[in-house]
Amino acid sequence: MNRVWKSTLVGCIMLFLCGCWDGKNIQYFNFVNMIGIDYIDGKYKIYAQINDLASMAKQEGSGNTPNPIVVGVGEGESIGMAMFDLLKESQMRMDWTQTKAFIFSDRMLAKGIFNIHDDLMRTRDQRYTPWVFATNEDLRKILSTKPITGNSSINTVYYQPNLLYKQMQSSFEPLNYQRFIRSSREPFETMLLDHIKLSESWDKDGKPFTLPTVDGLVALKKGKSEVRFNRKEASGVKWLKERTLRGILPIKDDHGIFIGTAALKNNKVKKTAAYKNDKRIVKIEISMDASIREQKKPLKLNEMNMLIKKNVVDEITKTYELGKKRSVDIYSLNEVCYRKGLTVNEDIPELELDIKVNLLAANMFELRD
Repeated sequence: MNRVWKSTLVGCIMLFLCGCWDGKNIQYFNFVNMIGIDYIDGKYKIYAQINDLASMAKQEGSGNTPNPIVVGVGEGESIGMAMFDLLKESQMRMDWTQTKAFIFSDRMLAKGIFNIHDDLMRTRDQRYTPWVFATNEDLRKILSTKPITGNSSINTVYYQPNLLYKQMQSSFEPLNYQRFIRSSREPFETMLLDHIKLSESWDKDGKPFTLPTVDGLVALKKGKSEVRFNRKEASGVKWLKERTLRGILPIKDDHGIFIGTAALKNNKVKKTAAYKNDKRIVKIEISMDASIREQKKPLKLNEMNMLIKKNVVDEITKTYELGKKRSVDIYSLNEVCYRKGLTVNEDIPELELDIKVNLLAANMFELRD
């Protein structure tokens, strides 16, 4: 009998329950898609890009009506206070779960990322998955850039930089926030972060059109920026990454005359730390496959192979020497020594290179010994 009464009571209680008691309509939220953070005159500024949900989705028959991009701004003595300041005028509840990119100003990175990391990640809404960039541009303009085609703001480099990287395979490998923080905590690793600038090289409807582009790398150590390198200066970085599936190399002869380009792929990199003449050295062995894309001058197979090898060595060495001149261990050679148990100081180890290039294809050109 007691069992029957208990079952009846439970059944009555369940009648008053509904499955969506905490459901919320998404039209009553402001979804933040990108966050920019600056540090000016002793105060933090946070910029939030908010997009209409309709602009994020693919719609049929929607025409070419432009969707506005809204950028909100908050300011405070801490990043937490700046976020609260942003909320005051948001009109509706802010949702941070859809954040796809963090963009930090050069001033912010000079102060140090760990000054804001705890407050930035304190809300359970925030994730470690957004892409991370640096810039010295106005963050309002950075967050207001629109795509070349279409109405959706997700068709910009901020949202899917990995797709452009796969095509270009340049020195600029995009980082998500998880990798960014993890590597920044390593004692002897130099973190290389993509640096964004605004360009007006393209036209739209006959007028200059503003687009974001990666113009170089920022070197950070222990969460603070040290030096910025432009595209040319950082060209050697890609050859030391096994994740570089295909890199394009301009080939120049001994007189510096351009004679063609080669596509290099299948990088295999081995780093060995040791002592030589009482100095720390890191020997880097790289093997890669090559194919000729352009050729302006007839050369034999062994001549072209030697030129490709020479140009790879030149790019790696120039980037290393430039970093050393600026007191930046751009290839994280000290981190290699640290992992091998060698005594490490602030001096940058010497670099020894052993490059092997296997020329697989000459395409339409004949290269013979």
